[in-house]
Amino acid sequence: MSDASSRLRELPQISVLLADDRLVPLLAGRRKQWLTRLIQGVVADLRAELKKAKGPVSSREQLLNIAVERVVNKKDTLEKKSWTRVLNGTGVVVHTNLGRSCFPPAAADAARTVALHNSDLEFDLPSGTRGHRGRQVEEKAALLAGAEDALIVNNNAAAVWLAVRHLSRGGRVVLSRGEVVAIGGSFRMHEILAETGCTLVEIGTTNRTSLEDYRAEMIPGTTVLKVHRSNFTVEGFTEDVTVAELAALCQVEGCPLVYDAGSGAFFPYEEVGLPAGETLLIEDVATGADLVTCSGDKLLGGCQAGVIYGSAAEVAKLRKHPMRRAFRVDKTTLAALDEILTAYLREEGRPAIPTLDQLALGLDELAGKAQGLLDELAATAPTGWSGQVVPGQSSVGGGTFSSTSIESRLLMWTGPKAELERCHQWLRLGDPALVGRMNQEGLAVDVRTIAEAEMELVVQAFRLAWEKMSSGTDSNGRSA
Repeated sequence: MSDASSRLRELPQISVLLADDRLVPLLAGRRKQWLTRLIQGVVADLRAELKKAKGPVSSREQLLNIAVERVVNKKDTLEKKSWTRVLNGTGVVVHTNLGRSCFPPAAADAARTVALHNSDLEFDLPSGTRGHRGRQVEEKAALLAGAEDALIVNNNAAAVWLAVRHLSRGGRVVLSRGEVVAIGGSFRMHEILAETGCTLVEIGTTNRTSLEDYRAEMIPGTTVLKVHRSNFTVEGFTEDVTVAELAALCQVEGCPLVYDAGSGAFFPYEEVGLPAGETLLIEDVATGADLVTCSGDKLLGGCQAGVIYGSAAEVAKLRKHPMRRAFRVDKTTLAALDEILTAYLREEGRPAIPTLDQLALGLDELAGKAQGLLDELAATAPTGWSGQVVPGQSSVGGGTFSSTSIESRLLMWTGPKAELERCHQWLRLGDPALVGRMNQEGLAVDVRTIAEAEMELVVQAFRLAWEKMSSGTDSNGRSA
């Protein structure tokens, strides 16, 4: 008998687990259906592990205990919320992995209220008939961008897909090679375009594309797409065509133009200290592109959404597109976005948007926040640790201002590297979790991305992590 066979002989049967006294109380009522499937999955995983295992063969009782423990732990995990609040100590303001822009309180309140109650989502109250979803929200977006009309969809990838599909109708789409971008995760522009059914025609080179390159491919049935290079820059021997220049050429040649503006912004970011270069949506729309798309949760500072701007006639056609329903947003997104757009409409100066507020923080205020954390924590820091307030660099994030660093202030801890790494792990496993920066210099928290109301939570997170470290166990409960 092989080693693997002898191990598998000891694997408990599903029926044995279903009859185990420790699991029977959990299998009451309708829970038995999904818990049985969970048990089957645990046994399948154990079987795969045993096939690869080496060393002493575990007894049937040992494997039964392991299986029961895994089932109980998995059940407990599934019955908890599937997300964890995170304190963002990275200094990346629009952090994609941490949920991008945070809502203003009014937007969060609006989303919660409309989630708990019915609303006139698609009901015209004066006439008592069916109404248009999101109409007033889209009107606000259009007014802010200087467009005739706007359509809100669930993200900018959907906005680009719908805009290109509508204008190209599966025909030729011209795109500069320098704009065949990849943005986070699995988003790659040429793959998105392939799903529209169009024929992609790449022109120019990575670093140089001219107006003549576009002109040479503008035959009948061609749509032109221009993509903002959101998450990278090309420097040196370069040539590019502005959206306005391209729009003028497209008009002469009779070819529609889609401009993917990427982040989209209503507020001049130079006013919060960022360099000039990122255009506002009102400038993008004014170029004359037929359709302009952008994200709602980056520079706009709101929730995940995509917005398509254009003429009233083209947007009306988009609303009737068969795929529009697949890309529509729900009532909570519309309610949150409505509050964010209203903030831009209402304020004469900078609206109270968390993304804008974090970017606008000055060095004196940041130094004060970092020093406040140090004063709270220094006395209880582990032996051999040293804390300092040091200069650092924040970033905008979200694929925006990719070559821009923003001077900031950090609380930096130095000490034994292994202890710093263990601390950072315990910080990430807290609730709320705290994600900072861990590098050769030490363990740091960039206070730019820590809200004032979260400062005490950061203090508590460090103290709890230090307590866990002093207990002598690692995050898996083993002796450290």
